[in-house]
Amino acid sequence: MRNLLVSRAGRLALVAALGLLAPATAWATDRYMATGLPFFDPYHVAIASMDVADGKVTGTLAAPVGDPRPALPLSGTLANGVLTLTVGQGAEAYRFVFSENERGLHRIFEETTSIPGIDSVTLFRPPAGFSEPALALQHDPEDWCGRVYGGLSVTFRAKDLAAAAEAPAAVADLDLVVVPQQGGPARQKLKDAWSRLRLVARGGDDVSVDIAVPVGSEARHAEDLRRVPQVAAVMLPALCGEMALATIPRARVAEADKVSEAKLKSYAEAMLARLLSGAAPEASAAGPRKFRIAGAVVPGVSGPAFKATVTGEAEATRLGKGTFDQFTLTLEPVVTPDDAADTLSLIPTVTDLKSARKAGPQPPADAAFRPADDSSQVAGITQRMVSFIAAAEGTRCAFLTQTAFDEPDGAISCTNIALDDVSHPDDN
Repeated sequence: MRNLLVSRAGRLALVAALGLLAPATAWATDRYMATGLPFFDPYHVAIASMDVADGKVTGTLAAPVGDPRPALPLSGTLANGVLTLTVGQGAEAYRFVFSENERGLHRIFEETTSIPGIDSVTLFRPPAGFSEPALALQHDPEDWCGRVYGGLSVTFRAKDLAAAAEAPAAVADLDLVVVPQQGGPARQKLKDAWSRLRLVARGGDDVSVDIAVPVGSEARHAEDLRRVPQVAAVMLPALCGEMALATIPRARVAEADKVSEAKLKSYAEAMLARLLSGAAPEASAAGPRKFRIAGAVVPGVSGPAFKATVTGEAEATRLGKGTFDQFTLTLEPVVTPDDAADTLSLIPTVTDLKSARKAGPQPPADAAFRPADDSSQVAGITQRMVSFIAAAEGTRCAFLTQTAFDEPDGAISCTNIALDDVSHPDDN
């Protein structure tokens, strides 16, 4: 998005349109992420909840949910697009002056002036506000590969870790992510590695590890873990891994706060028909390529999820050549830490990939397909899926892989923009 350069009158109109100016009576509580404040280290984000009534601002500044540290009071004024805000009170009060703006995915308040060499303080939120998982989980700006689901980074206080002879019950059975030397499991119960972690803690530095958690449970696990006395912080996973998601408007597949099985099935089938037929993402009609979508069902293990056997030309499924692909596709709708209050993410999983030589425009019979043990092809289908959906919706996608996959010519790249960060002014 472009920086907004407008006259004073235009600025007032903009602020009113963004909901940043209070009406004569009151303005409902809005929650912002705040960066550049040191009150809740090691988190780089604090949660500012602000109410505005007759130009007066009240509220709180808090750590992510579950952190035991008390919230700090906020007070100030909002007039003509200028927010004057005080954090804390008495001798521990700190005053800031902000101007409204719009940047990247967010509406923001940024400090009116900045001091060279000192991090500026910024308040920001997407137009519809953040989802609850987004407010609960953010990334470590210095140690993060880009993943937003399926795991957490947990930091233990060195002193408390070294003093605990056994893993506390609240963390003992967590699945620790490990790197095996020669095959074997890639996860280990935290209690079985506790002695090794205690030894590391003797050096005096806090110890951070990655754990695996079920997709969709990240925020709940983070809140619970922050209440464990030995835990200093819980953030998005630090380690790299496989990830793919496409952000879509929540109303496409949900009624109120619940995913509708009928809407999800209709949406997935229509989107797949456009992709598999070779249509452009922005096209409203199907393209000329032939395909099959068979056995579509939507009841998932932990909630609605679309699952079907998909057959389509490789040119459509992954921008390949000369074959038809057949695979089982699952599209799981999840509200992730990368979602705003009005979006959710579709997470695709591709399994049982098979291929058959293309001898004409029609898909071959199922018996003609043979297993294709090629992780780069699975990655190609996954990347094509999320990037196509995002392009069709005018939203965004995220894609990470550790396979030997290179985007083919004509591929749509994913931006991998973090919702819990504000883009640099030059990135608009």
